[in-house]
Amino acid sequence: MQYLMVLLVMAGVFVLMVAAVLGASYGLGALLRSRSGVGSDPSTADPCARFQADRDWYEGLPIWQRSLITAWWLANRYLCAAKGCR
Repeated sequence: MQYLMVLLVMAGVFVLMVAAVLGASYGLGALLRSRSGVGSDPSTADPCARFQADRDWYEGLPIWQRSLITAWWLANRYLCAAKGCR
């Protein structure tokens, strides 16, 4: 029984750590994107223009910054696909 309890605590700590890292990564990506001041106006006629501007901005980053904001990038790609953009 103690072994099972230790295993569950370890799994819980692992899940919390992963959630914390993903949250920090998403928050950092959103912060960097908002402070960069580049991108298109979201009210433009083409709804995919913002996602294209985000892709261009992301691809222009150094590799170490890309790896830090991976969660933001994945969430952005998911939203882009959900709206029908490529």
